[in-house]
Formats: sequence, structure tokens, C-alpha cells
Amino acid sequence: MTLVYFLIVIGILVFVHELGHFIMAKRAGVRVEKFSLGMGPTIPGLSFKKGDTEYVISALPLGGYVKMAGENPDEEPTGATDEFQSKTIWQRAKIAAAGSVTNIVLAFLLMPLVFMVGTYAEGPAKVGYVEKASPAEKAGFQAGDIIEEINGRRISDWTKALTLIAVNPDTDVTVTLDRGGEKKVLSLRPTEATELRIGSSGLIPDMAAEIGRLRPGLPAEKGGLKVNDKILAVNGKTIYHWNQFSLMVKESGGKNLTFLVERDGKRGEKTITPVMDGGRYVIGVEPFVRLVFKKYGFAESVRMGFTRTVETADLTFITLKKLLSFSLSIKTLGGPVMIAQMSGQAASAGLSAFIALMATISLSLGILNLLPIPVLDGGLLLFLAVEAVRKKPLSRKVMEVSQSIGAALLISLIAVVSYNDVMRLFFNK
Repeated sequence: MTLVYFLIVIGILVFVHELGHFIMAKRAGVRVEKFSLGMGPTIPGLSFKKGDTEYVISALPLGGYVKMAGENPDEEPTGATDEFQSKTIWQRAKIAAAGSVTNIVLAFLLMPLVFMVGTYAEGPAKVGYVEKASPAEKAGFQAGDIIEEINGRRISDWTKALTLIAVNPDTDVTVTLDRGGEKKVLSLRPTEATELRIGSSGLIPDMAAEIGRLRPGLPAEKGGLKVNDKILAVNGKTIYHWNQFSLMVKESGGKNLTFLVERDGKRGEKTITPVMDGGRYVIGVEPFVRLVFKKYGFAESVRMGFTRTVETADLTFITLKKLLSFSLSIKTLGGPVMIAQMSGQAASAGLSAFIALMATISLSLGILNLLPIPVLDGGLLLFLAVEAVRKKPLSRKVMEVSQSIGAALLISLIAVVSYNDVMRLFFNK
């Protein structure tokens, strides 16, 4: 099913992209010779011709293309008025940009559906725990702080907060927060974590020490703890956060721990001895995560969807900037396998998660295709901009060399993301 969901995502996004080129070419009076969904040979029986255009479905469902008359620089223009090269610079620029613009527009149309179908509300980015000796502790963060802005960008939930922290390793970031009604501004410098070189701060979202699951046969179950029990204190020390409770168990050294537990409004004590499991001391419990599923009205969904899409675009540009400046590792990039895995996971999480993933990928596809790299739509726009300045097109030789360089860069990128996909899939890296 993961493959099916992947093909659905790629099929829809590629179709929309090529449809943008197709519609704008037709509006400009360019003759479209072929509209293909997929690459490679045409699947027998899945093609038809209407007017000047042949519509086909090809064997490889990882792309697609629109073949316009006279668009290939290698072809000698005949001077026909319906050829791509015969159109004005502005007309050709609109055709080149249409695919990416259509993908971006699709993202703005899809994201409101996420909120109309319903999604889990995260709530504000409230700090539940600050790790010892972490950048956050050194910066002066405290449990209960609510993060409102990072580098001037409004923070609505932990997803955006943690993303901005992740893309700023070893970089000072300015954090505006609310501490008991008082505004404070702190300077945080996330450390570089793992081989992916992503930022880590030591800020942990608010999470009560409430038991969501018991592992069979381990001390918690044997000691009488139950699902939904709340851990109020350990050895007389008040517990404010799940990580605080987990750390005390891990550092217990296997000695008895006395838990003050609240169950159905009543309090009682349980004495449990942690055991070694996987190289650390555990009692065999997992946290209870409270998420509220909420649906929104049409107007509110449109507003929230627009805001979320703009925020996603902003994070995409930040990530691109960090990658191009080598502040982030290229190991963070993923390709078709990663998209396939994410598609399957999103589909299993529900319709709203699947739509959100499709909107995010569509937006990224639109933005990346506008990069000024030959063989991408942005590369053609760059050629057209140079032509507008020079008052004449670039020579065929210059364009061929540029296309070759662009193709080499693109192939290198494909190789990198494919390697990353293989390492994640087979070696869990």
C-alpha cells in the first residue's frame, strides 16, 4: 500500500505540474505535440490523440512531460508561429513558470482541507522540561515558558519551534517568550547534534508523567502500576515532566524507587525496582500523549491553511539557505524512497495527514523547480532573463554546456538522496 500511496502522490503532483505548462502553452498558441504522465515508453492502449496533441500514460510513473513544438534548443526553428521559440520572452516565461506556480497554488488549495477534515491540535509551544547543562538551560529557559517568536517568526506550535531550532545549529537565535504573563527575550545557541548536523537545544515540550502503556513482564506491571496512572513524585521529589521522571529511573542504579501515584482521584504509593534493559535502567512504561482532534469551519480553515502554507514556504527557504551554505548536512535530504515511506505513514495516520503531506511536497516541488539551475524551470527562466537583457538569445553552444552542467548537478543530487534513502531504509541511518 505504501507504493500505491506514493504513486498517488507523485501522479497527482506531476499531473498538476505538467497541466500548468500545458494550459499556459495552449493559451499562448504553442503547439503541444505530446502530454505524457510518466516517463519512458507509452503503455499500449493508454494513449489517444486530440487535435495536435497526443495524450499518453508512460511506463515509469516517476515524472511526466509536455513536448512543445520548437522548445528544444537543439532543434532548428522553422519560424512557424505555433513554435515555442517564436513566442515573446514574456509568453515563454509564463509557460516555463506555470508548472511550478500550479504546484504552489495546489498547496494553498490543499492545506485548508487539512483543517476542514480535522487535525490534531498541538497547542502553544509550552516548555515542559529543560535538560541539564543544555543550551536552553544556559540561556535561562524555565519549565512553563511559552515560546512566542524565534528570530522574529511567530511560533504557533512545537513543530515550527523545533524546526527553526533544528535548522540553526551553532547559530545564535533570538527567542521571545511569555513567562507568567511577562515578556522575555533570550539568546539561544543550539548545539550541533548527530551526523545530520541539526540543532539541538534541550527544550522539551510539556508532557505530564502519565502512563499510556505498560510493557508486559517488567517491574511497572508487576508492581501494580496501571495505564492512566499519574506519577506525582519519586522518592519524595515532585515530578513536573515525563523526562524528569524517566531520568530519575535511568539514574536509579537499580535501587528501589517510591512512586506517589494518583489514580481515579486517589493517591497512593508504589515501590518499584528498575531493571537493566537495553543498556539502561527501566521499569517498563511509556507516556500518555494527549492530542485533541478538531475540525474547523470553512473561513477558519482557509485562514489557517494560508498561514500554514506560508510558514512551510518560509521554512523551506530557510532550509535551502542552510543547505547551500553547508550549515546543514546533505544527509538530511531524501528522495523517492523517503517520499514513499512518508506517504504510507501519512495515509495510515489519516486523510488530513495525507493531504498535508501532499500539500507540503507540492509546495517544495514548486519552489525547487524555480531554482535557477539549467534543466529545471528556473533554469529556463534564467536563460530568458539573460535574453531579455542582451536583446538576443544565448548561443546554442552556451545553452548546451549550461544544460550539461545542470544535468550533472541534478544527477549528483539524485545520487545523494538515493544514497540517503538506501542508508535509511536498509541501515537505519
